[in-house]
Amino acid sequence: MRRVLVFLCVGSFWCAGLVLCRRVSGDDIADRARKLHFSSIVLDTHDDTTQRFFSKDYDLGKRNPYGHVDIPRMREGGMNAIFFSIWIDGRTMGPPAVEKALDQIDAVHENVRKYSQDLVLCRTADEVREAHRQGKVAALMGVEGGHMIGNDIRVLRMFGDLGVRYMTLSHFYNDEWADSSTDKPVHNGLTDFGKDIVREMNRQGIMVDISHVSDKTFYDALEVSKAPLIASHSSCRALCTTRGICPTT
Repeated sequence: MRRVLVFLCVGSFWCAGLVLCRRVSGDDIADRARKLHFSSIVLDTHDDTTQRFFSKDYDLGKRNPYGHVDIPRMREGGMNAIFFSIWIDGRTMGPPAVEKALDQIDAVHENVRKYSQDLVLCRTADEVREAHRQGKVAALMGVEGGHMIGNDIRVLRMFGDLGVRYMTLSHFYNDEWADSSTDKPVHNGLTDFGKDIVREMNRQGIMVDISHVSDKTFYDALEVSKAPLIASHSSCRALCTTRGICPTT
């Protein structure tokens, strides 16, 4: 009798699964996914397009045959919010790094002003929702590498005032206060000043990004930060054994 019951149960589950598979076709799943995508606020947490703003051949408002994104493709893809990455090579430090970062921040502001029918600069989640309600793309900024504050906490505050809403603590190279995942450790994670930087980021509402950082830097930031950390463009350890080498962008 037990064997008969087991057979009947297995048979019932098999039949139910067969019916479900017939009802939910690949086209149905794609249609449901599309509806979900275009009914949600879709946010790109890290876009390496900012450097192209300085090229005479690139126009954010026109479809481009190269590069990561432009406004026509944002619209077609249903992108509602985007973090433009502010990036320079980590071997550039001090005042030159600050200057180049400010150039890129200014370029984002200018593109938002130029394409104000499509873009609006946002600093908060509520502003992103309001941009979505107005049918505009929310433009945000993330600084990719702590070397760009020039080892000066006042520059971090200035970046916050200009709209930067996350900062990656390091990039491919160690900076003055944080170790990178792809450089030889020199700070044993975060220095005391680096921990002050994390606290100031919390105070400013600037998210702490742990992409590219060493394991010790990650754990130090996790211990110090009173706000959740983000990984703006890193793969899971299960997919890539070296943090920061396998970005998802």
